[in-house]
Parts: sequence; C-alpha cells; structure tokens
Amino acid sequence: MAFWGDYHTHTKYSHGKGTVLDNALAAKQQGLKQLAVTDHGLSHIVFGIKRKELPLLKKDCENATRETGVLVLAGIENNVNSFDGTLDLTSDDLDMIDIVQGGYHKAARAPSAKEEFAFQMRNMFRSFVSKSPQKLISRNTDSYLKLIDNYELDFIGHLNRDIRVDALTVAKYAKQKGTFIELNSKRLTLTDRELEAMTKEGVLFICNSDAHSPQRVGDMALALSVIDRLGIPYEQIVNWERLPQFRSSNYKRATAGGNA
Repeated sequence: MAFWGDYHTHTKYSHGKGTVLDNALAAKQQGLKQLAVTDHGLSHIVFGIKRKELPLLKKDCENATRETGVLVLAGIENNVNSFDGTLDLTSDDLDMIDIVQGGYHKAARAPSAKEEFAFQMRNMFRSFVSKSPQKLISRNTDSYLKLIDNYELDFIGHLNRDIRVDALTVAKYAKQKGTFIELNSKRLTLTDRELEAMTKEGVLFICNSDAHSPQRVGDMALALSVIDRLGIPYEQIVNWERLPQFRSSNYKRATAGGNA
C-alpha cells in the first residue's frame, strides 16, 4: 500500500535544494506515478519563482517526465493575497501550469497598497499572536470561499497556516466544488478537532510532502501518523493507492492521452 503522487514539492526555482529532475528521480525511487513541482508564487518577496522562469519550469517538467517515466506536473504554490480571493497570477500564467494550488504566505505581496494593509499586514501581525478577531476570521473565510469560486482550485495547501479561517466551513465548500484539503507532511496546521469534523463531513484530503529537498519527496510520515491516530478512512485520501481526480482543466489537459 502506498501513495501514488506527491503534489507539493520545491526546487531551486524557489528555495528547494534540488532540480526538477532531482525531485523526479526521487519520486521514481519512491514508486510515485505523479509528482508536482510547486515552487513559491510570483508575489513571494523572498523565494517566489519569476514569471520569466515559468517556460523553463514547464520544459524541465517535460524533460523529467521523459527521463523518469513519472508524470511531472508544473505548478506554483500560489498565494491568496486579498479579501477578493485572488491569486498572484494572470490568466496567461495560469495557462502555463498543470495543477492549481492555493494557500497563504506571510511573505507575499498584496495587489494594492489597500490590500497590503487590510489583508496582508493584518494577517501577518495576527500570525505572531495567539488569536485573530472573529471579524478578521470571517473575512478570511470569505476570501477562501471566493478563491474556490474564482479558480478551478485542485487543492488548498496548509489551511490555517499563518492565516486564521473557519477551516470546517472552507473544507465543506471545497468538497462541494471538488477541491481537496491538504494534509501537509512537513507541518500540520489543522487541529485534531478540525480534522475529525472534516472527516465526519466526508471531506477529501490529499497528502503531500512539501519537500524542500529531493530526499523528502514522497515522505508522508507525519500525515500518515495523523491519519492512523484519528482513524481517517483511507477512502478519503485521494492519492492513496489511486490518482486524484483533480477538478482543474489544467490537470485534465496535462493527463490527457494516457499520461496519467
């Protein structure tokens, strides 16, 4: 029994330690069928991939697929960066990638000075203290619901890391739309209570390594420990002994013609 794909990994295009091919070779050694390279989004002020590098990333993924037999998907760890539920990429950028991930990072720029203060700075400040005000949590939750509506979002990465939302409300809506909730095996960001409530609602999870080195590609130990401890049914883990049925047309295009 094993995972068939790892859809959240980093390379030297951001602050990972290996190349796309290094990650793909590690995925092949782990017996994975699919791998996504999801370096940090364009607005990440420290580690973000550059727009001009997207064609290079795409080419590297295609070459790694040919060399290893693992389907290597070009992705970005996109940043939700406003209360409007927008990601830091254009429609042209979106056309360049094979898988659509959404999440939040403190080190990402907002699209305007107003959103920088109202959304980014407020949430950044609150990430350093124990609680966020309920009004901010409600607005953040709405931004994630809009995000799911605005994009064919395949999964939400590390929900509730650095930004507080009503995680159950987001997860239930994600289920309706066909978007998966990540169980991040680098750092878990959801409480047992939240995960138990999501499991009861039939939310679908995807386990990812969030690997920043080739040696960690496919390492799902932390996620597995929580799955077993809480008794989350493996039928609700979409990349366990099967390939996920992602919602985006990007993924469907990338896997057309028998490449899946």
